[in-house]
Amino acid sequence: MNLDVVFNVFVILAGFCVGSFLNVCIYRLPKGKSAIFPRSFCPKCNTPIKWYDNIPLLSYIILKCRCRNCREKISLRYPIVELVTGVLFLGLYLQVGLSWIFAKYIFFFSILVLVSFIDIEYHAIPAYLCVAGIVIGLAFSLPASFYLFKNGVFDLSKFPVVAALKGLLFGLGFTYLFKLFGDVFIDFYLTLRKKDSIEGERESLGLGDVDFMGMVGVFLGMKGVVLTFFLAPFFAIIYSIFALIFKKSHLIPYLPYLSLAALVAFFWGNTILQLVLGI
Repeated sequence: MNLDVVFNVFVILAGFCVGSFLNVCIYRLPKGKSAIFPRSFCPKCNTPIKWYDNIPLLSYIILKCRCRNCREKISLRYPIVELVTGVLFLGLYLQVGLSWIFAKYIFFFSILVLVSFIDIEYHAIPAYLCVAGIVIGLAFSLPASFYLFKNGVFDLSKFPVVAALKGLLFGLGFTYLFKLFGDVFIDFYLTLRKKDSIEGERESLGLGDVDFMGMVGVFLGMKGVVLTFFLAPFFAIIYSIFALIFKKSHLIPYLPYLSLAALVAFFWGNTILQLVLGI
C-alpha cells in the first residue's frame, strides 16, 4: 500500500478519536464536570459505555443510533463532531504535513469544533476555553521565536510571538469596539420601536465572541481576524433570517460561523485577499 495513503488513513482515524473526546468535552464542560473521569456513559441511562460501543462513527452505525442498554436515540451530534474533526485533521495534514505547525493548528481546529458545538447547544461557552486557547497559542509561538533569537535575529517584528500578541490585541480591540457600537445601535433601535427584548437580544456580540476573536488573532494574525470577522456574516445570514422569521429572535449561536470563517481564512485566506484586494 502507498505510504501516503497509510498516513492519510492514520491521520483521519486520529481525528475521529479526537472528535470522540471532544464530544465528551462538549457534554461535560458546560456542566462543570471533568472531561476525564468518569469514563464515557450514556447521558440518558448513565450506563458506562463498553469500549466496543465507543468506536468513533462505527459504533454509531452498528448500534443503529441507539444506546445498547436503554435504546434511547444517540444524538446526531456525536458522529458529526467525529467526522468533522477527522476531515479537518486530514485537510491540515495535506496542507502542512506532520510538523510543529500541524500540532499547533490541530489544537486550534479542535478548539474551534469544541466551542462551536457548545455554543450551538447552550448559546454560551465556558470563558476559560478561549483563554486557554490564547495562552497555548502564544506558547506555540515561543520555540520559533527563541530559535530566531538564538541565531542572532533581533528584529522583534520577525518573532512569531510578537505577531501572535499583535493579533491578540487587534482581535480583542477590533471586536470589542464593534460590540460597543453594535450594542448602542441595537439599544437605540429597540428603544425607538418601543420593543421589549429577551435577555441577550440587546447585544450585537457576546463577550465570548470577543475572546474568541482574540484567540483567532493569536493563531491567524491581524489579517486573519479581519477575514474571519467579515466572512462570518455571510455564513450566518441564512440561519439569521430563519431565526428572525420563525423564532422572532435576533439571538443566534454565532461562534459556529466565526469558526467556519476562521477555517476559510486559514485554508484560503491568501487567495481571497489576492482576489479581492490584490494583496
